[in-house]
Amino acid sequence: DTSYTHEFKGQPPLEQLRITKEKIMLVDKWAKEMTTYGILGLYIPELRNVNKDLTAIAIGDLHGNKMVVGDGSGIKASAQSVIKPFLYLYALEKGAPAEKISGMEATAMSFNTDRILRPELDLKVPEHPLNNAGAISSAGEIKDFSDFLEFMRKLTGNAKLNTLDRVFKSEFGVNNNNRAIASRLAASGRFRSAKEGDDAYTTYTKACSLGMNVDDALNASLVLASGGIGIHNKKKLAKMNNIVRVLSAMNTFGLYEQSGKISLLVSGARANTSKSGVGGLVININPGVGAFVTYSPLLNSEGNSVYGLYAMIPLNNLLALPGGMRLDAEE
Repeated sequence: DTSYTHEFKGQPPLEQLRITKEKIMLVDKWAKEMTTYGILGLYIPELRNVNKDLTAIAIGDLHGNKMVVGDGSGIKASAQSVIKPFLYLYALEKGAPAEKISGMEATAMSFNTDRILRPELDLKVPEHPLNNAGAISSAGEIKDFSDFLEFMRKLTGNAKLNTLDRVFKSEFGVNNNNRAIASRLAASGRFRSAKEGDDAYTTYTKACSLGMNVDDALNASLVLASGGIGIHNKKKLAKMNNIVRVLSAMNTFGLYEQSGKISLLVSGARANTSKSGVGGLVININPGVGAFVTYSPLLNSEGNSVYGLYAMIPLNNLLALPGGMRLDAEE
């Protein structure tokens, strides 16, 4: 496919960025040493059963080069909120107008709430596509879960990608807050009936329970980094305009309430295009260059992987184009 080859001809490969496996192994070692605190995502009972000591990093460019390190590289982690950008992308790809799904303003509120829960405000849709309310709204565009599953299989390049049934049942049985959000979306008019809201909640919970290793998540992340092309299969998988909307959403609320602070630390003048999930995965997109994914299930109070936040700092520096404005080491 000569058009594909030409499109990324000028983009730097990992080798040109001086990224080696030895450096990535050192980042893994350092971030692991820095993870001296954190708890598992205990509000989903099944997540108590993961091995808290395993970690992994996968990093790749737009030419098909990738590196995967860490003793947790084979773990099928529960995607949880990492699936939210892809739910949003799916809804947009299916032709849903962005304004039908949600607004685009980041709030200072935690990921599991939204002002849609305040009926006196008369909001019609959630305020952001990457909090739980916005993601449930996106999930409302899934009419057949097998279609969304096939979409994710194409993005990840994994034909066997599937839900972790025990995680799905565990979360579905306890998450009354998300049920309340879905019910409120029906009351606001976003969904036409209570059943449509219930279906969206069920589909959202299934999507969050997809089991992904870091290589799966990296392939899907590189589709975002490339503007919609599957680096693993050299096929156009999504429209550029929809990718841009998804990246914008990740810039403003990818790491929940910590988004602005971490963006300053790791990226300086460039927005930090990332998304974390309480299953321990973090995806990070460097548009036009590449992407990386980290895994460690120990979380801080905001729901972000502690290891992932530490690893994000050197990995973003390694994957940055030369000449970028950043905080210096002393700062």
